[in-house]
Amino acid sequence: MPMTRLLREFERPRIDVERTEFGLRIFALRELNEGSTHIRVTNLLFPQAFTIPLSSEMTITQWHVPVDDESCYWYAIFTSFGQPVNKTEMRNQRLALYELPDYVPRINRSNGYGFNPAEQQSRTYSGMGCDINVHDQWAVESQGRIHDRTREYLASTDKAIVAYRRLLLRAIEQAGRGERPLMVLDEAEAQQMRGPVAVDGIGPSDAWRDYWRENDRRRRHGSPWAARLPAP
Repeated sequence: MPMTRLLREFERPRIDVERTEFGLRIFALRELNEGSTHIRVTNLLFPQAFTIPLSSEMTITQWHVPVDDESCYWYAIFTSFGQPVNKTEMRNQRLALYELPDYVPRINRSNGYGFNPAEQQSRTYSGMGCDINVHDQWAVESQGRIHDRTREYLASTDKAIVAYRRLLLRAIEQAGRGERPLMVLDEAEAQQMRGPVAVDGIGPSDAWRDYWRENDRRRRHGSPWAARLPAP
């Protein structure tokens, strides 16, 4: 099922969040019919990385590394369990959006993120092209360089944001007491880290928790490189 159809016809997923040894695991569940549910598993690697499924065999890990109080560098790591990633194609896609040597976005706040009212009227909802990276950039930067969180009105679908902020506040308190916060690892601990699992698929509604784990097991078992590694 194309993602565009999934989001259009099943726009209200149920969100579940659980704590893990690396941060948070987030489930977006869309019941397609009486017996089938679309399961999307994404992950927060505390404090500032995310592992997201792109397809049945590819994931992306995004590291958002602070540069100063108002900006971050964004590093993207693509992992393919099947065919090797086409590095040339990936690089060309990025260079179409970013300028070297500083990787400044070509479409940005100064040019209205490429907004075109004629396109919005006839082609796309946002009027900003079809690249989701541009949409994400606009959604983040349009809040302002430092957003006033006291004016927020969080809803039930923001439960992952709430869970993350609680983790962050706890880590700040632990660091203030001289304790070791979550995911501050030594070399031996870092070498033992596996995963996290990012899955996008359709499974049985009454056994979706078993489905996503089995889905990952089959994917790793069939991978020419992941099959040699211990399971997460």
